[in-house]
Order: sequence, then C-alpha cells, then structure tokens
Amino acid sequence: MPEQSQDEQSLAEINKSLYREGMTDGLPVIPPTEERVEEMLRGTEKPREHVVGRLGNNENPLTIERLAANAVMAGCLPIYMPVLEAGVRALADPNSNSIQFSVSTGSWAYQWIVNGPVREMLDIESGSGAFGPSFHANQTIARALGMAYRNTAKIYPGEKDMGVMGNPAKFSMLAGENEEASPWEPYHVTHGYDADDSTISLAGPNSWVQWLPSENTGEHVLRGMIENTPSSMRASSGEDLNVTITHAINPYNAEELEKEGLSKQEIKEYIVENSYYKTNEFTRTFGGGEKVPPRQVQQYADVDAVKVATIGGPGRINAIFGSSIGGPVTKKIEFPDNWESLLEEYSIEENWVPTEGFYE
Repeated sequence: MPEQSQDEQSLAEINKSLYREGMTDGLPVIPPTEERVEEMLRGTEKPREHVVGRLGNNENPLTIERLAANAVMAGCLPIYMPVLEAGVRALADPNSNSIQFSVSTGSWAYQWIVNGPVREMLDIESGSGAFGPSFHANQTIARALGMAYRNTAKIYPGEKDMGVMGNPAKFSMLAGENEEASPWEPYHVTHGYDADDSTISLAGPNSWVQWLPSENTGEHVLRGMIENTPSSMRASSGEDLNVTITHAINPYNAEELEKEGLSKQEIKEYIVENSYYKTNEFTRTFGGGEKVPPRQVQQYADVDAVKVATIGGPGRINAIFGSSIGGPVTKKIEFPDNWESLLEEYSIEENWVPTEGFYE
C-alpha cells in the first residue's frame, strides 16, 4: 500500500476531527481553512460578522463567516453565496417552521425550488434528474444549507433530531423549476414575485413518490395526481401552521394539462374537490358531536395546501412531495456588485455528451 502524503494525512485528520465534533453530515468535507473561507467570502459584500439569520429554538446566530465556512465544507463555489444567504433567510423565517421539521420524529427534509435567471447563471438543473446526483450547484447548495442549520442550531441525531428513520433527502433535495418548458407562470410568480426575480423556496416534506399516468391525457394526469398521493399526505393551510404538498409535474404532462385549458389554480381546485379518503380506514375524531360520522372527508382543506411546479426532463414520470409541515417560504436572491466578474471567473461548464437521438 502506498504511503500517504503529509497533505493526505492532514486531510484525513481534519475530517476525523470535524466528524468527531459533529460538524459534518457524515460525508467527507473540504477543510474550511482561513484561505478557503476568505475566497468564499468573495461571493458576498456583507461583513464577516453580519448575522444572516437566527436558527433553531435558541435562535443561534449564523454569521456570513460561518455560512462561508459551511459552504466550503460542502464544496460550494463563491458564486453560490447569494443563493445560500437567501436560503438561510428562508430557514430563519418563522413561517418556514424549519425547527419543527429539523427535529421531528417524522424525519422531514429541506426541499428547495430555485426560480429565475439564477438557474442559468449557476447551472442549477431543472430538467432530467434535477433532484438527483451529478449537478454541482444542486447538490452542494442544498448540502451547505443543511450543514449550516445543523451546525448553528446544534442538532444531532437522538438528541435534538429525533427522526425515527432519518431521511436521506436531508443530504440534498434541490432543483430549479423548468420554467422554459412550463405552460404556466413560474412557481415564484405564483407566490408574488416578478418573473425576472431570482428566488429560492423552502418546504419540509418527509417523503416523496414518483408515478406514471395510466394514459397521457390531461384527465388521466389529474386522476394520477389524486390516486398516487398517499393518504398520509393530508394537508391544509392556516395561520398557525401550513401543511402542504407539492406536485412536481414533468413538462410533457404539464403540456397535456394545458391543452385542456387548465390553469394552476384550476388544477388545485380539481384536486381539492375530488380528493377524499374513507373515514372507516382511519382512526379520527370528528368535531360537531356527530352521532354518525361522515363516511369520507376531503384530503385537503383548501387550494393553498396544494402546490404545483414544472420540474424534470423528457419522460412522463411525475413526483409528489409531502406532507410539509411548514412553508413554503420564498426569498429573493440578491447579488453583489461584482457579480458579473465572479460569474466569469467561477462558472463551470459541463462537457457531457448527450446520447444522440434520445430527444428525437
């Protein structure tokens, strides 16, 4: 076996030390040396001591410097800092309920959807395999935000994080919305932002399912959205706590729904009006003192509990994420004055060769 170099030994020791102190997500990290953190800070104009947000039930402050250190460990580039800052503001927003889905026994994860021009700037994938591996920005941004929350709020499994099973999606669950292939207004526009704004949205689902419509028509896509949603993904919106689900519809099926003349709002209304489950299959207490409880009840209380985004590439597989016990919360991404020069310096261009004829 070849001998390790001094640098390799140092890397191994640093990783061992960080892991022992609970500062990693279990995977190897890049040591956050002063030099690397300084380089990461080129992606922001804010001073090191600036508090981006306060996280956890103790409202522990996360400074720009500490965020940069977590970004280094996760493998981020300096140009990801504006997205990370907006992501932390989403985590710190009380409406996200991030502390609940960070520690609950239900093993909730952090689900991120990115919209606007920043997707192309940073090569954030929104097409084929968007939620999967291979894409540097998707993976490292989500990983950095998860580690930043964990390290700031001091959340450890079995101590604060009481997830019974745990959730592999806590490593990374981030995708851009495929706005260019969508027949509807983008996700962030639905939530009150301008189309030219760059945003990141946070929700906290504990599971997701993928499904294929029985036939490729708008009617069968709608039926599939209902029939493939587990009964456990019940949702409602309210002042105290939002419980939502997100339907990620591939571009082909989105187009088929659009051919039926259906808007996002009409799709949500159809799902709410036609989603019921039989009460005799569940143990549930019904209000009103009914002598004879109803045989079925709606799965969703209102249309605000259902979210729709166009994500994915060629193919007719869709996904459902839920239930999220907080959010979704959307934050605008703000860029430093030297943004264009940073992009030119740090952007990574893929040199992958797609299979010829695949899209034909």
